[in-house]
Amino acid sequence: MIIDVMMESIRNKNILIVDDDERMLRALDKVFSSEGAVVVTTKWAEDAIEILIHREKSMDLVITDLRMPVVTGVTMVYAVHLIFPDVPIIVLTAFGSPELKAECLRQGAAGFLEKNLSTSQLLTAVEEIFASRETKHAQPVHN
Repeated sequence: MIIDVMMESIRNKNILIVDDDERMLRALDKVFSSEGAVVVTTKWAEDAIEILIHREKSMDLVITDLRMPVVTGVTMVYAVHLIFPDVPIIVLTAFGSPELKAECLRQGAAGFLEKNLSTSQLLTAVEEIFASRETKHAQPVHN
């Protein structure tokens, strides 16, 4: 029951997923769509940047693979964070290492997850990112 209540903040969120593996795109689309999120998928980092340019105000999260042709996940994190600093990014990879995790976080990723995690672990990680952003934005500004 706690998971159901926690996942409520994923409902109606706009999530952009970038992965060159079509099966992974479909699987992630299904996971987040079943939670009520609006999902946009692409196999290409360049397309993801275009989507963000045209829909930046409406994207709540970017999930990107680390190993992709042409533009790597680290470069994707850097570019998205530089151009759209308010859009959190999660790197989801099958090829993680402490060094890559540190580099992605240094470039602006909000999370770094390995693809062998369960659906509930993935949803919980996304929920935590949304919750931390809502808490951060809800704090009063003191002059």
